Amino acid sequence: MKYLLFCILGMLVSCTKEKSQSEVVDIGVEIFISNNNGENLLLGSTPNSINPDSIELIYLINGEKFTVYNSNMDCPRGVCYLNDSGSERLGITPNHTESEEYPITYIRWENGDLDTLKCHFVRKDNGTNSSIVCDKVWFNDLLMFPDNAVSGYGRAFKIVK
Repeated sequence: MKYLLFCILGMLVSCTKEKSQSEVVDIGVEIFISNNNGENLLLGSTPNSINPDSIELIYLINGEKFTVYNSNMDCPRGVCYLNDSGSERLGITPNHTESEEYPITYIRWENGDLDTLKCHFVRKDNGTNSSIVCDKVWFNDLLMFPDNAVSGYGRAFKIVK
């Protein structure tokens, strides 16, 4: 009986509790796009509408430009068409490289226009938990989030094209 007790105690002592690693990534940006008349440019029925599939994201990393494409993602180009409750908008995955204080993402539209998205991130890592959260977003050097956020949509803002 005492050998059984020693075996059980030995197993308990030899087992080490595995540390769980958790990571929180909250960086997505949503953009509502309208024309000068206030019409939603993501609706195919609007004149000069924008095809979300034609938009390219380009990350600027250490002075080099990289076109975003990840075939393993639901939105491989980093741009998702979002449509819920009749609120058509784009979901953007911005550049969040750690090598830049304010990582830059270029948005190339189908007509060739190029806009700049700049973000600031709060990064935390205590060994077992890490997080990266976008707390500020600029669009063409104009602070859009949190100052001009669309209420009820998180990190979202409107632009006119």
